[in-house]
Amino acid sequence: MYFNDIHILYYVGVLVFGGIIGQFIDYCSKCFIDEKKIFDKKSLKKYSKNNLPNYILIFGIAIVYVGLLYKFGIDTTGLIKNIDLIKYIILVPMLACAFMVDLKIQIIPNRLTLLMFEIGLVFTFIYGFSNINMSLDMLYGMLVGGGVFLAITLIRRLNLR
Repeated sequence: MYFNDIHILYYVGVLVFGGIIGQFIDYCSKCFIDEKKIFDKKSLKKYSKNNLPNYILIFGIAIVYVGLLYKFGIDTTGLIKNIDLIKYIILVPMLACAFMVDLKIQIIPNRLTLLMFEIGLVFTFIYGFSNINMSLDMLYGMLVGGGVFLAITLIRRLNLR
């Protein structure tokens, strides 16, 4: 059975994968809030004993993943043809984690922001292999976006003195 030229089992697999990623993002956001290491046995034991999963986050990410699969489709002939789908599958959990942490403590962790920046650079270079103009536009966008936040930071620091 096919839906939008994609076998229904792909949708089921992406739904389950999105649920797993949603659970991991719930755990990561709680580690960021408590300022703990993510890959630490103590943090994992504390999370598994004391916390109920955030089902809204888990189902939300799973539904977003199914929507991404529906919008972008999947091409089984090559990995590079699915680059937009892969990009958003990586970006959505990081943005959800940043949202959850910002909602609780009004701070977005620097290590999460830096990770998003680094992954953006990787995708910029991947796009550069197929279309150099798109890659240059992405780099200019990063510079302008980073420049805006740098200007805000510098103005704030000048006003504090």
